[in-house]
Amino acid sequence: MAFALPSSLVSVFDKSFIKPSSLTPSTQRFHKLSFVDQSLSNMYIPFAFFYPKVQQRQESKNSDELSQIAHLLQTSLSQTLVSYYPYAGKLRDNATVDCNDMGAEFLSVRIKCSMSEILDHPRAAHAEGIVFPKDLPWANNYEGGNLLVVQVSKFDCGGIAISICFSHKIGDGCSLLNFLNDWSSVTRDHMTTTTLIPSPRFIGDSIFSTQKYGPLITPQIVSDLSECVQKRFIFPTDKLDALRAKVAVESGVENPTRAEVVSALLFKCATKASSSMLPSKLVHFLNIRTMIKPRLPRNTIGNILSMFSTAATNEQDIELPSLVRNLRKEVEVAYKKDQVEQNELILEVVESIRKGKMPFENKDGYHENVYICSNLCKYPYDTVDFGWGRPESVCIANGPFKNAFFLKDYKAGRGVEARVMLHKQQMSEFERNEELFEFIA
Repeated sequence: MAFALPSSLVSVFDKSFIKPSSLTPSTQRFHKLSFVDQSLSNMYIPFAFFYPKVQQRQESKNSDELSQIAHLLQTSLSQTLVSYYPYAGKLRDNATVDCNDMGAEFLSVRIKCSMSEILDHPRAAHAEGIVFPKDLPWANNYEGGNLLVVQVSKFDCGGIAISICFSHKIGDGCSLLNFLNDWSSVTRDHMTTTTLIPSPRFIGDSIFSTQKYGPLITPQIVSDLSECVQKRFIFPTDKLDALRAKVAVESGVENPTRAEVVSALLFKCATKASSSMLPSKLVHFLNIRTMIKPRLPRNTIGNILSMFSTAATNEQDIELPSLVRNLRKEVEVAYKKDQVEQNELILEVVESIRKGKMPFENKDGYHENVYICSNLCKYPYDTVDFGWGRPESVCIANGPFKNAFFLKDYKAGRGVEARVMLHKQQMSEFERNEELFEFIA
């Protein structure tokens, strides 16, 4: 039975724009975007963090609790934006951020239900969307719009959710995690007497320069939300361990990773659910901070990405042993490459421009059997602590396009939570796959 929450449960309490607490120097007015940044659309990456009942201060009154929490978060956000100054600007064009201190948009919202009414429905990923700014998640940023939009939502039970929509143009998932850790640390310090000054490292176009290929006038990898359905699938630790053991024996791959076996299974099931099964391709995005020489620190900000892929041309190719063997081989190849000069994502974009098509598109238009996987496992989003402890749950919103898999840790364990986005007709067939249900909760 479908589960949905009416939008009438949401009432906007306040909307404001949070500027950096000190002006950005004129020498930092324009932030150059790299070739990879320019390739991506300015769609918003949406994350939400759910915290159980937040203990209010003794002097506060319940009627003022939301405004007090919002004020605390706004103050710390204003201070954090001094270091993350591009996030308070706007796009000047596809290659430049005007760091004009326009500020981040901040919404305070009341939701007239308890948090459990959302979190107790694990398969209903769309229910969590109620805590995101309306129509914003994964959407392409409107011209001149804010690059960062935050919403704090207070539930009737006293719990709160902090959602953030962060422009992909200025950073990847690791960049977002850096920002969240710094912002939450500044917020916690407001409850004490210490002062933290974040130190992100913005690399701009110093690594993936546009000198070789020229600047891109328009993005090449864009969001398309039409006919897209998202579902949430949980691979608990015991079943995932059984799947890894099974694949290890059948494939000969030593200690297959969680991401390898889960992405392979999702790819197999999605391909079988497609009306035109083969040929098909599974593309994994790669965070290459540790693969570039010299290695880049974790606090490097930007889209520091590449990709690797495996193709399937016959039914044997989509069997798990073959898929995992090929994925392992392609990862090993990727680690041997110069990820600046031989960056597969850049090469895909350059080749698509040469052929007059979009990336991951065949000669007839969008290749329906290309699947994109973003692996966020081992990224500790579930440790983001604004002063109220770890979040009870972390989620992403529906989108951004069909044929996408997002993987992340499930409840700080060795399990995996997969967000699967497919065309609605394909999803209906995908959900009936018996092999998939053998390994999910």
